Amino acid sequence: MGGSDIAGDSPKGEGSNSRASNTNTGNVARGSGKSELAPAKFPWGAIIALAMGMLVYGVAESYGPVAAISGVIPSSYAFLGLSLPYVAGGFGALLSGYLTDAVGRRNSFMLTAAMILAGIIIYVLAGTNVAALVVSFILIGMAAIGLETPILSIIAETVPAKWRGNMEVIVQNFGNLGVAIVFIPLLLGFSAAQTEVAIALLFLAPLAALVMGYFMVEETLPWRAATGKANIDAVNAWKAVDGDAEPVAPTMSLPLRFLIITLIGIVQDVAFVYITYDLGFLYFSSSLASEIPLIGGLIMVAVGIAFGLAAVHKASRKAVSLASYGALAALWAVLWAYEAITRDVASNTLLFLTALLFIPVETTWGVRAMLEPEMFPTQKRGKYVSYARTLVWIIAGTITGLLSVYVMSFNAEAAIVMAIFLVGLAMTMLWYFKGFETGKKSLVGHDVTQ
Repeated sequence: MGGSDIAGDSPKGEGSNSRASNTNTGNVARGSGKSELAPAKFPWGAIIALAMGMLVYGVAESYGPVAAISGVIPSSYAFLGLSLPYVAGGFGALLSGYLTDAVGRRNSFMLTAAMILAGIIIYVLAGTNVAALVVSFILIGMAAIGLETPILSIIAETVPAKWRGNMEVIVQNFGNLGVAIVFIPLLLGFSAAQTEVAIALLFLAPLAALVMGYFMVEETLPWRAATGKANIDAVNAWKAVDGDAEPVAPTMSLPLRFLIITLIGIVQDVAFVYITYDLGFLYFSSSLASEIPLIGGLIMVAVGIAFGLAAVHKASRKAVSLASYGALAALWAVLWAYEAITRDVASNTLLFLTALLFIPVETTWGVRAMLEPEMFPTQKRGKYVSYARTLVWIIAGTITGLLSVYVMSFNAEAAIVMAIFLVGLAMTMLWYFKGFETGKKSLVGHDVTQ
């Protein structure tokens, strides 16, 4: 479908029913097809609400590992806490993607935040029953991961092209803060308090996200134009967001873009889950196992802020992608070599080398946060992002689950992890040499060339 097929030639009369119609359409003559729109105001209210949503994501993502590491569930069921929420998250991403394209970015955000509330209520009412925990893991995992698709879509379709990458990285970075917050009590020895903190945050954070989302998040103009709910066409809708930014010029087929996004996503998620939770839990001392998530979360927060504020809008997406996945493989090789030689399980040197890995873990996450919504046209953005995230979470969750159930020697598992990281490096090399740049470019190019 080309740009001329998107609503604009025949007014639908639905623009007045949208909460966002007056604030986003600027001074356009409805249905005129002329590029008379002034760029929209920066959506600070939506950014704050979405950041709270990502804080929810980080807290909920740590819910299973917290239960495993702190002993809330029996050790024989620890693998469920380390894998089940992420596998469930894949299905949650799939559901969220359909909702994001079908009922809108804002409504999908609200629904998935509400699912987290339902999941934590089930946990509180059921106590520590393992079956109830499994249900809670599944529901919260589905909703937490499902939040990402509408959040990324809203940012991509409301933030001007010049600053889009910055917000994609910084907003997602609040997920790292959620991880760090949950693990602070465990580091201080307050394991009971940690569970209470996690439960309180799991309840209060999505409640705050729901309230702020209702009042601050507007439905995006590009989605309304693409679905006939605004009386302008795609070009004018994106003009309202990006001004005169140069359109993106896709050079790769949609399936190849999807393949690259999916594979680098699997690599990044394996890196995050395995390094943050599994590595210390399986091979290092118990003190390091609890310190690594907290230190890693704080490092990722700091790196994410620096990356989002200082680097994203200055560097090529392609160059950053290649550098990030290259650094991940290189630093893993350093840790692998050190551990193979020393068999260290508790030193500060080991903690330092592990902590260094969180730098590329964060920048590869930032790369994904930028590229996923920037790769696809508006009417397919939610679905394709969710397809990728469904495969990513299910496959990455399965990989990390198997590595935690069938525990091998460190050298054997390190070799498997390195092979996975090299796949990510190969995909970013392909993107670097054959892909197209999306940084600071208007995504209207997808809608008028698809």
